Amino acid sequence: MSRVSETRHAIGTLGRVPVVRTLLPALGLLLAACGGLDRAAAETFPPTTIREVPPSVTVTTAATPAVTTTPSATAPPTTPPAESRATTWTAARAEGRLAVFRNPESSRPFRVLETTTILGTPTVVFVLDVAGDWLEVMVPGRPNGQTGWVRQADVAVFEVATRAVVDLATRTLEVFEGDRKIFETAIGVGSPASPTPTGMFFVTDAVRLTRPGGPWGPYAFGLSARSDSVTEFNGGDGIIGIHGTNRPASIGEAQSLGCVRVPNDAMLELAELLAVGSPVTIRA
Repeated sequence: MSRVSETRHAIGTLGRVPVVRTLLPALGLLLAACGGLDRAAAETFPPTTIREVPPSVTVTTAATPAVTTTPSATAPPTTPPAESRATTWTAARAEGRLAVFRNPESSRPFRVLETTTILGTPTVVFVLDVAGDWLEVMVPGRPNGQTGWVRQADVAVFEVATRAVVDLATRTLEVFEGDRKIFETAIGVGSPASPTPTGMFFVTDAVRLTRPGGPWGPYAFGLSARSDSVTEFNGGDGIIGIHGTNRPASIGEAQSLGCVRVPNDAMLELAELLAVGSPVTIRA
């Protein structure tokens, strides 16, 4: 089967999609979930003080791939596209509620994704492969790395130019544009009791916060990853995030509930480099 990195020119390059900012209502219903919990637990994603979400996925043209491959049974990718030499990566924004099928021959979807995420971002899936009128995609949520197939007619295809690699051993986060490293920062990671999951993921949300001095700093990314130890918190399904912190001493340490903590000044730089749809590899 031909992977997306091999069919890039067939899909076409839309470049970095402009950021669109959407004002969100206060998510007061999430505040109750933080009551009575210690400071570490209160850092579980998603944050409660959200101001605006730049979805970064406004697309005016959805290209139709010319490459046809033979569909196969759904299986998690063995070679993460984020580790390839591709210069761009493909994602797709749902045009409405998005039906996800086990394979193109399935009569019924096994999942239906809502039009937007819990944070109000248009739902995005990461494209792995192309087969006629269908796209094989990675979808957010449990189990981590779950894949399925969606109809091209139900999504708008776009491309992202950067990827992130989180190394839990060295406790660093790097951003690459193609093969060129353009950013690196020290990070904090999950504790032994609540480890940061490893695997191939992608950015689902980009959030600017109303309290930059709060637990999540000035900016946060939500990932398609879910915690293996926290199954529900703050209105979300144990969502793993990359975010700033008001605990700078935790950078370089393993103290979080699974999220990746970034120094606030570095998080502001990172906010300019990654976008919704960007692939993120987390490795041990």
